[in-house]
Formats: sequence, C-alpha cells, structure tokens
Amino acid sequence: MWFGGSTGPPFPRPVGALPVSQQLPQVWTNDGWPEHERLLVSHGDRHVVVFGPCGATVGELHQATVRGVPDDVAWRWPGSCVVAQIEPGTVTIWTDLASAIPVYTRRTPEGVLWASSSRLLAGFDEKPSVNLDKVAARLVSPDTAEAGTDSFFHGIERVPPGHRLRMTVRREPDTRVMWRPTPMADGHALRLRSALEDAVTVRVDHSAQPSTDFSGGFDSTALGLLAAERLAPEGRAIVGVTVHPEGVHHGGDLDYAREAAHHPRLDHRWMPVTDDHTPYGKLDLVPATDEPAPSTVSYAYFSGQLAWLTEEVGSDMHMTGDGGDALLLTPPYYLVELLKRGRIRRALGEAARWAHVRRMSILDAFRTANSRAEPDPVPSWVNAKQPVVGGEDPFTLESPTLRALMRTMTQAGRTAHADVQIAEAFGIALHNPYFDSQVIDAYLSVPVDGLPGPARYKPIMAEAMRDLFPERLVRRTTKGDASSDHHHGLRKALPALLDFMDGYLAGEGLVDVAGLRGSMRRVAMGVGDELAQVESAVATEAWLRAVRSAPAIPWETSGVRAA
Repeated sequence: MWFGGSTGPPFPRPVGALPVSQQLPQVWTNDGWPEHERLLVSHGDRHVVVFGPCGATVGELHQATVRGVPDDVAWRWPGSCVVAQIEPGTVTIWTDLASAIPVYTRRTPEGVLWASSSRLLAGFDEKPSVNLDKVAARLVSPDTAEAGTDSFFHGIERVPPGHRLRMTVRREPDTRVMWRPTPMADGHALRLRSALEDAVTVRVDHSAQPSTDFSGGFDSTALGLLAAERLAPEGRAIVGVTVHPEGVHHGGDLDYAREAAHHPRLDHRWMPVTDDHTPYGKLDLVPATDEPAPSTVSYAYFSGQLAWLTEEVGSDMHMTGDGGDALLLTPPYYLVELLKRGRIRRALGEAARWAHVRRMSILDAFRTANSRAEPDPVPSWVNAKQPVVGGEDPFTLESPTLRALMRTMTQAGRTAHADVQIAEAFGIALHNPYFDSQVIDAYLSVPVDGLPGPARYKPIMAEAMRDLFPERLVRRTTKGDASSDHHHGLRKALPALLDFMDGYLAGEGLVDVAGLRGSMRRVAMGVGDELAQVESAVATEAWLRAVRSAPAIPWETSGVRAA
C-alpha cells in the first residue's frame, strides 16, 4: 500500500498506480488503497488530499482548502494521516507526529518524487541500492540509525515527523517543524481518553470485522474496551485476541485479560502459540520492506497470528497496543532532569521508588538514569566503530525527557510501518493508534514537572480508563516480559543462525562473524546482556536478504516505462 506524487512533469509513477483524480495526474496511490483513507477536496486550482485514517469531515477539509491548510493539520483531527496541498508549481506536505505514515523524497532532473515508501522510490532506478551506512548505523545502535533524514536506500530522504515540507520545481525544498507540546495544567486523563476514543472510532467505523490484541496489559485492553463501547449501539462486536502458550490458560497476563473481557460487545478469543511460533523461525520468508521490521525475529509468530486472524476471525482491520509503552512510560533520565530543574524533593522521591523497583541504592539510581542518556556501547563484532549518521532530533525540545520520548515514538512509529507492510500481504490493515498525532499531543500536554516518575506504571492511563478497567487491572504496576521466549528461540535455532549470519553483513565487512557467533552462543545460554544487539543483527541480515532478492517495483511516465 502506498501513495505519492511528483512536483513537475512528466509526472512519473509506479506501474499500476492510479491518479487520485483526473485533475491530479501527479498524485497517485496503488489500486488497493482504501477509499475511506483518502479524502480529496478542490477549490479552484488548490487541491488538498488526506492519506491515512483521519477523522476529518469533508466539510472541515473543504474549509481548510478554501482558507489554506493550517499548520496544525497533523494533529488537528484524529488518526494518523499525511496531508498534501497541491497548487500550481508547489506541493506542500504535512507529516504526522510519529512517522506512522512516513513520507520519503527523491530528487530527479525534472523535480522531486515523494511517496510513503522508500523502497518504492528506490525502484525508480530499477536496481535499488541499499544505504550501507544506514545499515551500519543500525548495528551500532537504533538511536544512531534514527539520527539524520536519510533512509535505508541511497538517494532517498525521509521527511521528519511533525514537519511541513514545501517543494517547488525550481527552489530547494523547505522543511520546517510545526509541532511543539502545549503544557496544560490539568485534564490530562480526559484528553488522553478522548484522543484514544477518537483514534479507535476512525478505525472500527470503517471495518467490517475489526479485531485487536487483548493481552491483559493497559494498552491493548484499552483499545478493545473502547472499541466495544463504540460498536455497542450498532450491535457489532470487536474481536479481542489473547495469545497464550498452547495448553496454558491461567497466570500473569492471561488472568488480567480474562478479567477485563467483561464487555458484552467484546468477542474474546484465545490464540494458542506452539513451538512453530518460536522466535528466529522462518527468517527466509520475511518479505522486503522499507527497513528491518520490529517483528523480524518473531516473524514465525507474527505471520502465524496474521494467518490465524484471517482464517479464524475473518479480520480485515487489526489494532495493536504498540507505542503505548514508548509514550506512557517516562524514561529514567527524568530523575536527572528533575534535579537540574531544582525539584530536589520530587527527584529524591521518584529516585527512591525507582531504586526500590530496581533493587539498588538511590545514588546508583541517579547514576543509572544519567547513563541511560548515553549511547549503548558498540558491540565488539560490529566493524563500524563510530556512528556514521549524524543530525539533530526532529523536535528541538527544551526538555531532554520530552526529546527522549519523541525520539522513541518517532523511531517506533516509523519502524512499525514495516510491520504494516508485512500485514498487507495477509489482507489485514494493521493499525497502531498510540502513534496517532492527537494521542501524542494529548499525552504530552502534561507539563514536564508533572510527568509521572519512571517507577510509576502509567497512572494517567489508569485514571483515563478507570470506568472500563477492572479494579485489579487499574492497580497493576508491572508488565509482562517475553525475553525468555527469545532466549529459547535462539537456543533452538542456533545451529542454523550461526550459518545464516555469515551472509550479506559479513560480505560487506560490517560484522566480524566469529565475534558475532560468540555473542550468539552467550545469549543462547542466557549469559550477558547482548540480546538486543544480536536481535538487531539477525533482523538486519534477514532484511538485506529479502530486499536483494525481491524485484524492484517498475515505474512509468505517461504509460511508458521509466528508464
């Protein structure tokens, strides 16, 4: 699924792309793009197109078109959407706050191509060239890969989230940040609840059979219960899916999920997970995407879940709670920021709570929190020893805590789009409402001094959902952990993985195979803290193999294949 356009004739587009209207041959989508996720309004020679789930009405969009699109358009309406305004000689694009629907650009002699897929734009050259510097940066650390505006393909740039991009044929593109959080004194739970209700509404209202993860945690449970409330007057139901080990139906998250599934319009289903769903399985089947997908090492499970949703549920739209942790859990560096702001009593209190949870002294809590602001050490088996990608945060916010939150959200939101691309192959529209601009804007209306400490488990969310959550869930203070499954999966797949990693990364000189294999053996035995680095390397190798074996999407100009 993709959309895009160009600034000047001869208006090239991918083979099979369809113009959004006869008046706009320079703006197009693929032929499977859903009608309800594309709004087009014209006024004279000004045309405004909205791509993605959006709560705007045609009347509201018409008003914006007549007056000129306001710069708060990215978070003015519910949903995750990109807005494009096309005028003679000028194209202006507003991006969402989390890059949940990313926008990429590519220069050509005739102008600028723009699209929602970097791999699609890379196909304009017929033989896409992978940006190995970006690949190396990902091996160093995800934060390093997030910096800058380059993509995983040479010559393809990404537009930062929450920005306005203005392109003309003869001038350099102009990119400016549009969003800053607006602190509000109170009402935070109400704003978060309203934003989540609207985010759910714009999705379930257009779905024949909606479904959602229903894990027993705050984030997916909220989506399921809010959807059930929305659908109740229509007599429809949302399918809430709780994943469980085959033969196990009680304990931990499963008990929370069972207790929360009380709503009459929530159809609670249980999906069994077997040994066939173990992490690190079916890596040879991972499809090509814009970048390594978060689900890559769990592809055996993710593809199994998508197939199960299709066959057992008949779902056409599935929601996940991804992004909830990134937004609602305050990073530990907040303790240091409180000290720097002179909030000493508050800093000591929050540090004491976090130290208790982590079983360390208060002094060690501050030291650990401060160290979390530093980049992770580069694994010894990564041959790129220094960060190879630079650049500032897309949001130059005064608060380091807010910068960390937004960096995490934009990284997670953009990479989650690769999972959306995978789900499309199964006929399921995958949605992550916590990456919606209005949800982010609502939660970050909390003043910096009023954010919950890192040891507090989503208190604003608990207050927002108090009337729908069971009391025991409201009191929950921890979340589940799946790292043991990943250690088990690595042990099971280790012999094949040791050979698998002597592949493209090694061939490009980006990893030392012997050192990487040593790390993989240690992680398989549960020794050390290299699991995240190993997973990143495996996912990157699987992505490189998929991209280099997949055919490029061809382009054409006025019915003639582009050279």
